[in-house]
Amino acid sequence: MKRLVILFLVFVFACSKHDVTAPMISITSPEPNEVFPANQTITVKATVTDNTGVHMVHVIVVDDAGGHWVHSEEHVDGRTYEVNKTFIATAGKTYTTHIDATE
Repeated sequence: MKRLVILFLVFVFACSKHDVTAPMISITSPEPNEVFPANQTITVKATVTDNTGVHMVHVIVVDDAGGHWVHSEEHVDGRTYEVNKTFIATAGKTYTTHIDATE
């Protein structure tokens, strides 16, 4: 009986396929090196897609002094997710946007 259970487990795990394609992230705004006047609303827009499904999306916007302007963690269920986050620009700051996704 033990051999039957072991053979069954080997068969089940040998047949499972692993997704090797990472999610695709396409940022549509802001443009790289785009300049904004103080007090303007900046919108971070992106599309996240994956062939098997997106599970989690992190969006982080930091300034050159390390301050966080956007920090979100979205748990999603689908093959596509639209990022739409906003913040207000401050004079003399440089911002960096990071978007990570897991399937």
